Amino acid sequence: MNITVIGCGRWGSFLTWYLDRMGHQTTLYGRPDSPHMAQFLAARSNGVVTLPPRVRLSTSLEAAVKEAQALVISIGSQNLRGLMAQLGPLLKPPLDVVLCMKGLEMETGLRLSQIAGQYLPAAIPVSVWLGPGHVQEFLAGIPNCMVIDSLDEAAKDRLIQAFRGDLIRFYYGQDLLGNEVGAAAKNVIGIAAGMLDGLDRTNLKGALMSRGTREIALLIAAMGGS
Repeated sequence: MNITVIGCGRWGSFLTWYLDRMGHQTTLYGRPDSPHMAQFLAARSNGVVTLPPRVRLSTSLEAAVKEAQALVISIGSQNLRGLMAQLGPLLKPPLDVVLCMKGLEMETGLRLSQIAGQYLPAAIPVSVWLGPGHVQEFLAGIPNCMVIDSLDEAAKDRLIQAFRGDLIRFYYGQDLLGNEVGAAAKNVIGIAAGMLDGLDRTNLKGALMSRGTREIALLIAAMGGS
């Protein structure tokens, strides 16, 4: 599959490395003024991830997406709307758009898949790729599990079949809203866990995890998820 990754930060560069490792023709896009892209253009490395010469590097958004069969987007969540406004006129089906990011738009409260969908024709499905994992652990060969979800069942299956491998086992998501909100809200629990460490109250982490999980589930249900 011909895949373009948009976003050359630590996670975006890892996704590029991973997709290349899985045998896909991979392009990494970064803004012309991005210091991260400057590192890759100079040395093909950001000090953590090193990309082989076969991975294409591009600072032209139009050129980067021209032949892509899938776009994997990994940028700050509050920047997604601006990016999609640029991408919308450039994209045509058949194409998969995959959001590897989490959060809600602060101004509107919209989920990221909703924002992306506002700028895409119905024939281009939006999927999310979510889950735990640290770049250094993946690079060390330590596997993990993640989820891909979409309202388009064919897109979900197509992406899981293309992306799964020995480092990442993918599960089929069955609740797009729940997965997006859960991924965004879990960081609140993580911050609270860190606060308990700082207060020397680690004995409360069990209660935090059990009640925090329940509160996230109630929030998802209130928003219409399952």
